Amino acid sequence: MTAGLNRPRRLAVEALGCGLLVVALEGAHHGAEHLGVSATDGRLFMSLAAGAVLACLTLVLQPLSGAHFNPALTFADALEDGTPWRDVPRYVLAQLLGGLAGRLVAHLMCGEPLLIATRAPAASSAQFLSELVTTFGLLVVVRGCVRTRPAALPLAVAGYVAASVWFTDSRSLANPALILSRAVSSHASAVHPMDVESFVAAQLLGAALAVCLFRWLQVPDVRPARPWTVVFHCAQEGVAELAAALFNSLASPDRVQAIASHPPAGERAPHTLVVRLAPAGAAWLDELPSPGDESWSLPVHEATTREGERQLRAALRKPIQRFLHDRGWLRLRAVGVAAPEGPRETT
Repeated sequence: MTAGLNRPRRLAVEALGCGLLVVALEGAHHGAEHLGVSATDGRLFMSLAAGAVLACLTLVLQPLSGAHFNPALTFADALEDGTPWRDVPRYVLAQLLGGLAGRLVAHLMCGEPLLIATRAPAASSAQFLSELVTTFGLLVVVRGCVRTRPAALPLAVAGYVAASVWFTDSRSLANPALILSRAVSSHASAVHPMDVESFVAAQLLGAALAVCLFRWLQVPDVRPARPWTVVFHCAQEGVAELAAALFNSLASPDRVQAIASHPPAGERAPHTLVVRLAPAGAAWLDELPSPGDESWSLPVHEATTREGERQLRAALRKPIQRFLHDRGWLRLRAVGVAAPEGPRETT
């Protein structure tokens, strides 16, 4: 996620990316039909349009929203604690609305009617498997690039998507937003609305399988001589324990672990960092932080109540993710977030 833009702007970027991608695909399809090209040349049109436009959009918009442009990627990112689950419905809705808007714009540009397909549903087990495999492969490319070659992510994803036009007949590009936009069409190759549910289910299943695969494959690139310990201090009851529990759920367990301590312990052990938490407006602890330590200001909430705990979790998640990302200690990384070379030794 990008801190530079607020949520409405990130959602607008996601909708814009999906819309432009649909416009490019529909325009390429219309251009191929208008020129009377063969089926093989038509696929070439679609392949070039999908790959080139997706590469451009990802390179330009990735720093702004993460450049998912795909509900399946957003779903996989949430499974890996990248996108907060509360933002997933908003992201998906923005992507779906952007795809539908792109379909409308494309039909107006091409002078074609915008109609719901009237032919009978035609989903089959072969098409279901095709959607699953295509989405699984897309997530393998994305997760692999995020962990090993983040700079190559836009081109690698664009290349895979362009190739997927040739080895699948769905032309959905492993994207539920494109499935929905294709269902609102009068083309002979459109998706029937009754087939949307099965196609989207196959894509989400493929995304989940890819996430499971990389959780099993994941091996830390660089390991410190011993795991770090992060000690949370807070005078308010329950806050340090809550922060430590959330930290450990997001951190790589073989690199760092968090504990809560009240009051601060005396002599510090090696490979230990201290994070001091204080309510906004309260005085910080008298002892100045040692090099590498941090002090975070939090809203005033009662951690002992269910609502207070929920608000504290929301307030703690962002600084904890930043803290872990800066040191290379994240257990899982979000789509579109560059992976660091390895954990930095803090002295």
